[in-house]
Amino acid sequence: MAAELHPVTSHTPAARALGALGQVLRIVIYAGLCFIFLVPFVWMVFGGVRAENEIFANLIPFSLRTFIPIEWTLESYLTVLGLNETGRMLGYNFGLNLGNSFFVSTTVVLLSLVFNTMGAYFFARLRFPGKKYLILFVLATFLVPFEATIVPLYVVVRSLGLHNSYGALIVPWFASPFVIFSLIQFMRDQIPYELDEAALIDGAGYWTTLWRVIVPNTVPGLVTNGLLEFQFIWNLFYWPLISVTSKDIQVLQVVIAGTLGQNQQYWGRTFAGSSLATIPVVVIFLLLQRYYVQGVASTGVKG
Repeated sequence: MAAELHPVTSHTPAARALGALGQVLRIVIYAGLCFIFLVPFVWMVFGGVRAENEIFANLIPFSLRTFIPIEWTLESYLTVLGLNETGRMLGYNFGLNLGNSFFVSTTVVLLSLVFNTMGAYFFARLRFPGKKYLILFVLATFLVPFEATIVPLYVVVRSLGLHNSYGALIVPWFASPFVIFSLIQFMRDQIPYELDEAALIDGAGYWTTLWRVIVPNTVPGLVTNGLLEFQFIWNLFYWPLISVTSKDIQVLQVVIAGTLGQNQQYWGRTFAGSSLATIPVVVIFLLLQRYYVQGVASTGVKG
């Protein structure tokens, strides 16, 4: 009698072997990606706590000495923070600039979430003639490159008397077409329209419906866009460079670039400043990672 052919299932040795092989390949790929992204970051962090002449001395051959300092020192951090004689002589005060970056980024995010949430609610939940054309107009402003608007933007900011002030760093950025568009998708797909109808039947107006019904159900989307907006503002370089001249209100990214001289480059100071600039973004992302992942997953699934 011919042997019966059994289909390959998850319980057969072949299926288990394929599953194990897939798991191993997945781990290898993830480990490779982590290596690619983490190696430059680790090298930068340790570069800020080693002697200047040691930073590039052990790149070849590649070994632990490439990362682990032979001589540990906090001189670069003390210099950029203005805590030693060299730092005070050069006028460094990265602690103040770090606070400026955090204040500007946080303020922009808070204002952005308030105004862009109202704009997204206007487009996503209300019915009125010509809504599609207005949405297209908003999205069209997002497609215009920043280089094409920087001169008129500078003229407007200077005419308003905001040049060389915190206003120059905050006012141009809290209205974001990208955030409006992203929140529109979230409000459309994830929140049933029956909630609006129930609120209106109970006597709530549009304002109350927005802040009491829509916003509590949009928290993952708000956090996701808040993180993206925070990172965008935190990493801005060109606009703060031309709109602010005072070091007392300048952001960290600009003053980090000032550590690179034309004749001599102090990479230890650059690495120390870059490490200080990285820490807040990483900490905030880790604290809000759960909401970020939830928001990204929700905006990619039709509800």
